[in-house]
Amino acid sequence: MKSMTGYGRSRFADEAHEIEVEIKSVNSRFLDLKYRLPRELSFLESRLDGILNEKIKRGKIQVDINVKSKKGASLELNETNLKTYWELYSKAAKILGVENDGTLSKILAEPEVIILQEENPEDPVFINKLLSTFESALGEHQKMAVQEGDSMRKYLIESSDMMLNSIQKLEEEFPRHKNEIHQKMQTNIENLLKEKLDQEALKRIMLEAAVYIEKADVTEELVRLKDHLEKFKNKVKQNNTEAGKSINFILQEMHREINTIGSKFNSTKIFDDIILIKEEIEKCREIIQNVE
Repeated sequence: MKSMTGYGRSRFADEAHEIEVEIKSVNSRFLDLKYRLPRELSFLESRLDGILNEKIKRGKIQVDINVKSKKGASLELNETNLKTYWELYSKAAKILGVENDGTLSKILAEPEVIILQEENPEDPVFINKLLSTFESALGEHQKMAVQEGDSMRKYLIESSDMMLNSIQKLEEEFPRHKNEIHQKMQTNIENLLKEKLDQEALKRIMLEAAVYIEKADVTEELVRLKDHLEKFKNKVKQNNTEAGKSINFILQEMHREINTIGSKFNSTKIFDDIILIKEEIEKCREIIQNVE
């Protein structure tokens, strides 16, 4: 189990470059990747996507990549253009009958005399440095996501144990509750029998009493709730990286069953246990929203 929330940072530096990568993520229903990196490195996004997709399946991911070059500007002198400009200056001076006063600084300022050689962002050595730094940051991110996931798993297991304890209390109390209902119904019917009622009315009363008692039975709901809870706990214990959706579905089914039980089994003796189960289901559902 992994959390969709995570953070990872890695930094690399040598005599040529400083590279810093930060990866932050929060929960999201789908995988949403966003990059902030130098424009000249945008061609790497597809490769970064491939690396991320192997580790992360869901979440809103923000990747920040900063690169600083330690190399000085690489300048070259275009000798051909230098000579051409000098000859052009000299020719102009001769036409005008003046001395050539074209200073060296003026000629050097002419276009394409001094050429700036830009660093090649597609240099394989540089790309390997950057990707290695990225993978290191991703490793830190995943370490944090797993740690968060372990904390969530621990709480979910503890929560399932609490719910099971309350369910067992419901199972113990319900037979007594059902018996109380039966005794009350029997007393009411006996009181009615003392009155003058025809046989048809008595049959209808008996039938309605039997139907009421049957509808008040929560045995099936308790069995299903325990079954869902067992599945929930098993899913939580598994190392399935995409368990979030299936666990959420199980919790929805548990929520439906406990609502039915609460509406049928309206005894003050188990009120606190009903509330506890409902609250724990809601807490678990909130936590599962952040499970990848």
